[in-house]
Amino acid sequence: MKRRSFVSLMGTGAVLHRGVATRAGGVAPEPEGRRRSGKPVKMHVGTQQGPTTPRMLQYFKRHGVNHICGYPPDPGAKGAWTSDDLQRTRDLCEQHGIALDMVALPFLSSSHIDHEPRGAIMLGKSPERDRDIEHIRKMIAACAKAGIPAFKYNMSLLGVLRTGTTPGRGGSRYSTWRLADAREDPPLTRAGKVTADVAWERITYFLERIIPVCNEYKVRAACHPHDPGVPTRGFQGIVRVLGTPEGLRKFVFMQMPDHVPGHPDDPQGLQAFAFAYGYIAGILQAVAALA
Repeated sequence: MKRRSFVSLMGTGAVLHRGVATRAGGVAPEPEGRRRSGKPVKMHVGTQQGPTTPRMLQYFKRHGVNHICGYPPDPGAKGAWTSDDLQRTRDLCEQHGIALDMVALPFLSSSHIDHEPRGAIMLGKSPERDRDIEHIRKMIAACAKAGIPAFKYNMSLLGVLRTGTTPGRGGSRYSTWRLADAREDPPLTRAGKVTADVAWERITYFLERIIPVCNEYKVRAACHPHDPGVPTRGFQGIVRVLGTPEGLRKFVFMQMPDHVPGHPDDPQGLQAFAFAYGYIAGILQAVAALA
């Protein structure tokens, strides 16, 4: 098979399949020691693997990952990062030749609401949600001052649902979601019943107070969609409005990395992610050669 035909068959979907998303907006770095002709590919390999430590940054660099979503230290009792906190994280990344393109907020994570201590925004609980929103507004300003162009967050109550694992190749285990095997236990979370209208009210309340600040400071906000899918009636009493095509069409979002197989020899998933990084880098190089 000719190289052009092979890349055509692989398609863009292959770039996203292996669990680490690529992000538009930057020029892919040239592979070390090689020069290519043609137009540059405007994508690169990225990841949100944490923590952001020298050891992890060396790991990323070894595997051709030059752009990351980072994890600054938890702000603790002060509730929000300062620009100095973020600058130290950015400096650490740059010392390893890695761009800190985004940071993950210290709350509004993908945790299940029953295990999330700072869930006031998605619970619609004031005045606590107003306090947390104000902390996010401060962190947006801090991102701008530290030169970090984006942050990511979740607007989820159910977290990342799973029904166990499935055997994979070479003794690996794949995280699995099968609706037929799912049990709504307990039937309701501490959020109680959350209809689509209630969910959209809480999302709108948040966006109306955050997006203007993002526009003011020119910092992008990237929301992770709800996955995996659940019935339209919801699950554990909660309708996942950002887990359907219709819901996503209502919401401006940018999707980042997926998941990788697990194995006892690779407890942190580093081998699996390394495979994913190399897989994506190979696709990008193949596309660059045809540009």
